[in-house]
Amino acid sequence: MQVTSKKSSNALVVMLKAPVAGRVKTRLVPPLKAEDAARLYSYFIEDIFNRISILTDVDIIAALGTDLKSVPRVLAKKVKRILPSGILVTPQKGKDLGERLANIFSLLFLKGYNKVAIIGTDSPDLPVEFIKKSFAMLIGIVNLVIGPAEDGGYYLIAMSKDCRQIFKDIPWSTNMVFEKTIEKAQKAGLKSDILPIWYDVDDINNLKTLWSNTRLNIPETKTSKLLKKIFKDTPCPF
Repeated sequence: MQVTSKKSSNALVVMLKAPVAGRVKTRLVPPLKAEDAARLYSYFIEDIFNRISILTDVDIIAALGTDLKSVPRVLAKKVKRILPSGILVTPQKGKDLGERLANIFSLLFLKGYNKVAIIGTDSPDLPVEFIKKSFAMLIGIVNLVIGPAEDGGYYLIAMSKDCRQIFKDIPWSTNMVFEKTIEKAQKAGLKSDILPIWYDVDDINNLKTLWSNTRLNIPETKTSKLLKKIFKDTPCPF
């Protein structure tokens, strides 16, 4: 990763994948078609970056991960087409999610950032206030902030101190991720603080919640417009 345009002491990283049909949001297929799930995911990305564009004193970085054998440059170009101009796209590196997260934190602290927060793309309606709050909470003895997800994982993790240990031997993709991470943090001597709970859109039930929340958006987002088209604006689409 090369951070050549560092402007702030804070960094916000968005972990994402290229919106390739059959590779993203597969748990939404069916009832969605693979192509619609990929398009929905691409709108998640667009809407998230639109939402976080209001943040000030934060450098925003997109971290691209892929399990495809395609040429990385091709995937990066695909992602850059849906991102705001000027957003740095950098590859995720590591054999699992823990290594990828640890490597991002380590490198950005090495680049001189004092506070680093990482979010994913599974919560397109995540309140921006939660992100702002995560940076504000990293003060004094607090050097770790986590936003717990309803499924037992987390939607945000922020640190002001590099600590790779908290990402080792975590049962990723289980309902124990948040709990085990807190345990690791305590053993590592980190002082943590917790954000309000939120949800990820991983399955149909989560999509129902997102649909309910976004139907009232004014102006409409790309995500809400697509859901409206898919489900014909019915009160209960499933």
